Amino acid sequence: MKKTFKFGFTLAEVLITLGIIGVISAMTIPTLLVNHQTKVKIAQMQKLYNDVSNAVVAALADERVDTLDHTYAYADIDGAIEFLKKYLKVSNECTPAECFAASYSSLDGSASITTDEMFRDSVRCLKLSYGFPVCVSDVDAYDGYTGHGYIRLVFDLNGKSGPNTNGRDLFNFDIYSDGVVGNSYNVGNEDWSCEDWADQVGYRGACFDKIMLDGWKMDY
Repeated sequence: MKKTFKFGFTLAEVLITLGIIGVISAMTIPTLLVNHQTKVKIAQMQKLYNDVSNAVVAALADERVDTLDHTYAYADIDGAIEFLKKYLKVSNECTPAECFAASYSSLDGSASITTDEMFRDSVRCLKLSYGFPVCVSDVDAYDGYTGHGYIRLVFDLNGKSGPNTNGRDLFNFDIYSDGVVGNSYNVGNEDWSCEDWADQVGYRGACFDKIMLDGWKMDY
């Protein structure tokens, strides 16, 4: 009678294999998760940038002007909020305490600031339909550096959820009255580089500019 042989794995071999898979998963899954979350944040940031850029184009067409210097949007913070409500999809208005974290840290973790310290009393905030808050923190009808008016927007890409860090989920950019969106007037000025502001708290536009200029990548 011919003998037949069955080949397989022993219990010990299976356990060792599962252990190796578990170690590899523990090492790779957190990185994959962080990369995915970063891509989601960048997509949200790019959407806000595109929506605001389109809003400026629409406002210029509606007002039949070449710049927004003398329109309601640059009168004061209330005018800027009216502009955003008209051209963006807004869920509701909220206070900084309601829609932002209680405090934020610098990019290198060496400093922190409370939301009350970061924002002035006159700030007004909106929660956008795609999930995160945007505050109008400053409006200037004429900026001596650029020669144009601007509206400064501060936003947290995931609201109160972490990491609550400047340059990771907290950003800002300006809407200039000549149609520029971002902080592009500062490009090439090394004092405004993202890394140079790593120990600073509050909102800074340099990291937004870096992400945009790097092709919508957070490579820092």
